[in-house]
Amino acid sequence: MRIALESAAIGEGLGASVPPLSITIADGEVSVLAVETAERPLLVSLLLGGRIKPDSGRVTIDGSDDLDELRRSTALVDTPVVAEPTAGLSLASIVAEEFSFAALPSSRRAVRDFLDSAGIGEYGAVPVRALPPARRTRMFSELALLRPGVEALIVTSPERHGGDPAEWYENLAAIARRGVTIAVVTDAATRGILLSYGARDALLPIPDSLEAASTTSATEESQS
Repeated sequence: MRIALESAAIGEGLGASVPPLSITIADGEVSVLAVETAERPLLVSLLLGGRIKPDSGRVTIDGSDDLDELRRSTALVDTPVVAEPTAGLSLASIVAEEFSFAALPSSRRAVRDFLDSAGIGEYGAVPVRALPPARRTRMFSELALLRPGVEALIVTSPERHGGDPAEWYENLAAIARRGVTIAVVTDAATRGILLSYGARDALLPIPDSLEAASTTSATEESQS
């Protein structure tokens, strides 16, 4: 799956909340984008997830303007304001809630088994703010993928929780290798670090070979 912003903007002129932005997010990779100001990471994440429409420009999924499909296919991960769990809630309660969203059994045993399988059973009863950054990013990404139809993750400002970017990046890269489309919306410093680890620069066009492969895959899925 490929997500693209084509000169997408919110507002206009010098006061634009999001100036015209053109980026591409490719499947099977972690694509990274740096945006500044306090509110812009949230707004760009909402654009990428099809939660809001740009005032100008386009947001597309596999070349289509179908924002309903984009919303169904994407999940916002730990996005401030709209998808960030309350810091004082226990991890177990958050997992149970996510299980409910995914129409999965949300019993205490189901939650405990899930946390144990992820190697973080000891964190179940403690506030989610105590979860180490790398484990937090991995856990919320995996939970989001439990929802039916989700094929892409928009991870917003993971650097705000501290920790070593190498650790949470590797968790995201492992998920991307399963064919998941991942966008990381972050700051300029973290973008530079992630690029050095092998992340893809979202500002660059997708190579023809990858674009052709994505188009072929989408065509095969529509015919199946």
